[in-house]
Amino acid sequence: MSTLSVSARWTFRLHRWAVIMWASLVAVGTGVLLWMAGPLMDEAARGWQQVQACGEGPCIVRDDGLSLYMSTYDLVTDALFLMPFLVAAWAGATLTARELESGTALPAWTQGVSPARWLASRLALPAVVVTAGAGLLVALHRYAWSSSEGRMGTRAGWWLLRTFYANGPALVAVCLAALAVGALTGLLVPRTLPALGITVAVTALLFTAAHWLMPYLWPSVTEVNDFGHGYAGEFSGIEVTHGMVTSTGAHVPTPYCAADVTDRCQRLYERHGGTGFFSSYHPESHYWPLQLTTSAVLLVVTALLTAASFVVLRRRTG
Repeated sequence: MSTLSVSARWTFRLHRWAVIMWASLVAVGTGVLLWMAGPLMDEAARGWQQVQACGEGPCIVRDDGLSLYMSTYDLVTDALFLMPFLVAAWAGATLTARELESGTALPAWTQGVSPARWLASRLALPAVVVTAGAGLLVALHRYAWSSSEGRMGTRAGWWLLRTFYANGPALVAVCLAALAVGALTGLLVPRTLPALGITVAVTALLFTAAHWLMPYLWPSVTEVNDFGHGYAGEFSGIEVTHGMVTSTGAHVPTPYCAADVTDRCQRLYERHGGTGFFSSYHPESHYWPLQLTTSAVLLVVTALLTAASFVVLRRRTG
């Protein structure tokens, strides 16, 4: 039996409770999402139809299913959005820092397992488990979200922060990046609690940076509207920038207007030479390009962090 397989088996034994907990969370999430997409969705759709049929008339509508669906959706979506931070907390505390702090890594290095193989086994198994679990939950979340199309008028917009990430592979890429951050942090700061805090903080910064960069990874579309129709894509896409179009065709920032009447603001805009609004945004057709480009950037970062971990380990062990 190869030393790498022995090390992988030891890694599983060392982190088996974390694997069991992760598998349990994935199993519970899978059940809830399938329930949301099936029986709960049917009940919510019936409640929505009753609300629509009632209109503004004096009738009593039982929309318990609709309310339960919306609260469950919010809870599950929040849980998925926070999933990278759960991975970060575990990786920062136990992936490398705990073994270096306790000294249990040193005997492994002197018993035929090289430091590089030791680190490879610490990364490979968690990466497979995290990818499989997070990927399944993301796919089921998108399935549950899609099941409400045409059946309810309260579906969360695809462009909303939590829904955008809970529905696509970029969230899985963030989880893998968090795993790599935890491994590198544990090597640089081989103390459990400090490594945990640093990993969570760095993951938050990385997630924020990826979200800020995301709209610029794919060309946006620009549309012009008259003042009466407002900014295009304001409630149907991911906005990159907006402003006012002048009579010369220039795109400038919209002048500040505190008036509570639209006509007053329009007269103000026209005095500044404005003829309408422009908006650069991403429509729904850009969903997958944005997801895939963001995932690619995060995976490149993950690869760089992983390479840095091996460099740091080589320097620590000579």
